[in-house]
Amino acid sequence: MLVYGLAYLTSHMNLIALTLRQHASLIRRFPLAIALLLLICGTMLWHSFELHEILHGVGYLLAVWLCAFVIDLVVNAKPRQAIGFPIKRPVRSELRTILLCEIAATIYLVIHFSNAGQTMPRNIRILLLPLMAFVFPIVLALIYLFRYKYRLRDLGINLHYWWLALIVHVIIGAITIWVAPEKIHWLSMYKEYCILGWVLSGFIGAALSEEFVRMLFQTRLGAAFKDMGLGLVLASVIWGLMHIPANSQGGASLKAGTIEAIEYIPIGVLWGYMTHRTRSMIPAILLHGLNAWGLQNF
Repeated sequence: MLVYGLAYLTSHMNLIALTLRQHASLIRRFPLAIALLLLICGTMLWHSFELHEILHGVGYLLAVWLCAFVIDLVVNAKPRQAIGFPIKRPVRSELRTILLCEIAATIYLVIHFSNAGQTMPRNIRILLLPLMAFVFPIVLALIYLFRYKYRLRDLGINLHYWWLALIVHVIIGAITIWVAPEKIHWLSMYKEYCILGWVLSGFIGAALSEEFVRMLFQTRLGAAFKDMGLGLVLASVIWGLMHIPANSQGGASLKAGTIEAIEYIPIGVLWGYMTHRTRSMIPAILLHGLNAWGLQNF
């Protein structure tokens, strides 16, 4: 019995050591991505210091790293074969398509959340409505499914590690309760959206659409730069900065909106990393859709 117990403990200690070595090797393998991520984290920490919320800032980054570590532990302990994210067309061609769609989405967001957009004549606002098919990437999904002939499994639609999202969700929740309990907004989300509204807005409107675009960006940028780490971070930088129009409405300055968008990037990197490691979009979609802890909000 003791022998089996020691063998079990040794195997798990070896797994932890392996995962720690993998994380240490990321610095050597992806120096540009790490440098960019450090700049982002430094900006976020400085802002949290200015707000006298440094514990919150440190706890946020601790949660992101710890969750990434747990993701790697699980994937190392229970490896599964998966197709991954094949790129069937020339990567520059696909990137051009993604960028054009996201530029169209950004144009709509800038107009919609600007003061001019709020006072714009109704008939012009109606003319702009088709651009919503780019904000919620319906056009992009149709292109990939019917023009580029991707199958759902090529785009990471599988149930591999779906339950891992629940483990990571609990870790983020525990750290939020410790460092920033006032940011938790489960009750307000429920009151505002109810269950059906949460499913439609949180999971379909936000999580599914944003994780789909993030997956496309990080895989195609990674292939284009021959640096998957840089692709992953850049994808979440783009995702974060696209929140600037919404963050800057209601009298908020562009600077404040930009800083708030930068603060979202670490959790976006975590969601992208989960997709990368599990070879599935489902865990990140679940984690994103359940994100009512508010740890990324300062």
